[in-house]
Amino acid sequence: MKKVSLLLVLVFATMTMFAQESGFSTKPGRNATFADNGFWDNWFIGVGAGANFVQGDFNSDADFLNRLTVAPTVQFGKWFNPYLGARVKAQGGSLHNFFNNATDMLHNKYFMGEVDVMVDVINYLGKYNENRVYSLIPYVGIGGAIGWDYKMNGATHPGGKQRNFTINGGLINKFKFSNRVALDIDLSAALLKEAFNHGGGNTYDGLVGASASLVFKVGKKTDFSEALLMDQGLLDDLNGQINRLRQENDELRNKKPEVIEKLVEKDCPKCPDPKDNFVSNVVFFRIGSANIDKHQEVSIYNTAKYLENNPSAKVKVIGYADKKTGTPSFNEKLSEKRAKNVANALINKYNINSNRVTVEWKGDTVQPYAENAWNRVAIFYTE
Repeated sequence: MKKVSLLLVLVFATMTMFAQESGFSTKPGRNATFADNGFWDNWFIGVGAGANFVQGDFNSDADFLNRLTVAPTVQFGKWFNPYLGARVKAQGGSLHNFFNNATDMLHNKYFMGEVDVMVDVINYLGKYNENRVYSLIPYVGIGGAIGWDYKMNGATHPGGKQRNFTINGGLINKFKFSNRVALDIDLSAALLKEAFNHGGGNTYDGLVGASASLVFKVGKKTDFSEALLMDQGLLDDLNGQINRLRQENDELRNKKPEVIEKLVEKDCPKCPDPKDNFVSNVVFFRIGSANIDKHQEVSIYNTAKYLENNPSAKVKVIGYADKKTGTPSFNEKLSEKRAKNVANALINKYNINSNRVTVEWKGDTVQPYAENAWNRVAIFYTE
């Protein structure tokens, strides 16, 4: 049973080293590796409106308010990781363009669509934090525009519909309201050939705009998790130990599973007194987390069975945190939550009398295991 227990410890420790609590990263985004982002995760849609104006040869001579037109916008897209995303944006309305020293105004309707690549520079240069209120997101893209119903000074202007390839870019100022709702202030620009505005030559005019949009996150997941990769040498060593232990335990495959009740020694050399009171049941946690993962509940189940089969026995749950992550004050609170969550599961889920369960927490002042990541743990002791 001792070898079985050690095998479980190695497997669970290997798993936990690859998982990070979602919503933040321990390193700047450009240096971090994030867990796989599912197809239905981290999508968003947005609706809004703004104003824009054409920057042409004679437009600056016109009154600024006459140049402005209103443009409703819609968008949808997806974030592939905390700092890289893509979207499709569409807008439409009317445009005002001016000629002959701004004495003539050309009015037309238009529709424009674009595909943009976005970079959240704060998450890229700094640590990813899903609770951050403000984000700065530059973007570039390409698209197309169509214009129709051209009128010069109120009279229909010849030339018919115009189609144009566009180059787009801008800057999004994102203000987060909640986990799923944000306000985007989008400062945008697009290059259009002068022909789109019934001008001449192959030069370009600019379409400059500013819009405000409510953006809603949709999908199964709305944040990211950092993948903490192990040192390859350590990973190979752990895999070797796991394989050796599996071979040694082949003979146990056909035996009926038994509840772990036997007290073991030396698995936890730094565990506190009283001596020889360590039950070989431990609950490992993800970094920064006090939530009990489903694959860890077997240890709580085994402890509950031990208590059921030994009516006079009591257990103490001691929570720990690893020393290399977080501050001492944070780790003390984290180890307290871990111990209490495990004790509550034992009491509430398996109907163990609360008088038979006590809790303690050590923060990062005690490190039961030599391997740092294994110290994100709650350990059962008999009393």
